[in-house]
Amino acid sequence: MSTMNVESARVGKTKVTMLSGEMTFDNNKMMNELGGKFHFMFGNIEKVIGKIKDKGGDKLTYEQLTHLITKGTNMEFYDENKIWCYLCVRPSDFKNYMFSPVDSENQDNNFARIRGGVGFFYDEGFDIYIVPSS
Repeated sequence: MSTMNVESARVGKTKVTMLSGEMTFDNNKMMNELGGKFHFMFGNIEKVIGKIKDKGGDKLTYEQLTHLITKGTNMEFYDENKIWCYLCVRPSDFKNYMFSPVDSENQDNNFARIRGGVGFFYDEGFDIYIVPSS
């Protein structure tokens, strides 16, 4: 069960957003927790996708997804590929969900939450992008 909490507050002129709790492992609950087109961390998701493409990236192919699912079982996989997160985006409305390899829940059981979650969103028609760490 997800106990993820998002809190925002102003500290002086700066807006601070804090995430706390545990992430869900239930795919249907993930669908209920989709972020909107204007993501609190990334801003406008449509523009983020444009920046990824401008830097030579694109949505994952079926082959790249298969590689993630079969080989993405250790931190070295994400480090050597310079992955900050996987951004799953529904192209019709830019609703989204992200998976970062630095989150402890995503590291459990050989990164099962990332591998299974990204596969689930791909099967649901979402485009999957890698947000690079550099």
